[in-house]
Amino acid sequence: MSQAADTKLWELLIQGAVAVGTVAVAILAIWGEWVREKLAGPKLQLSLHDPEGEPINVSDGTPSRYYHLKVRNARRWAPAKNVRVLLTKINKPAADGSFPGGALSGPLQLTWQHPNFHPLFPTIGPDDICDLGDLQKGRFFKLSPYVLPNNFQGFLKAPGKMRVEVIAAADNAESSPLLIEIAWDGQWSDDTIQMSKHLVIKKVSSIDV
Repeated sequence: MSQAADTKLWELLIQGAVAVGTVAVAILAIWGEWVREKLAGPKLQLSLHDPEGEPINVSDGTPSRYYHLKVRNARRWAPAKNVRVLLTKINKPAADGSFPGGALSGPLQLTWQHPNFHPLFPTIGPDDICDLGDLQKGRFFKLSPYVLPNNFQGFLKAPGKMRVEVIAAADNAESSPLLIEIAWDGQWSDDTIQMSKHLVIKKVSSIDV
């Protein structure tokens, strides 16, 4: 290759690199925040924390079990701001056993564990815990949002079953939905292993099948 052709090739390569750089700068100017969040922003993950429940006696001495969700930020170096765990669907089975659609008219925020001492919208780097619901001996299972609308369907009387969808959302991140099935045969046991056979809480792949 002649020196002139070699020089021309280098000029073309440089021009191409400049053009690519210009386009990259333009993309970052327009979508920079989105790119940063996808590549280096917080990454929220939601999971069942204790499917067997935590035994707690409520203020009047009634034995109860509280069930929790864990919110994890897989990128702890990028804090998730103003995090809330939202209940978005409640499905109860129809007579044929199917679960018809049960999207709520608006999401309901679930309570954080120890809500009297916990910020309502925390920043999450390390893991945090929120309440899914509780069952008190002699009563019924109920989900644990801060607000209970008049038409709230998050109560489970035995024998019964329901499926719910929850997500963790922040100002700068959102988890994938977590789909959970809750089934109770109406029996109570103070023994954790036995109780886990009466009230079963598990992750499912679909909320409406």
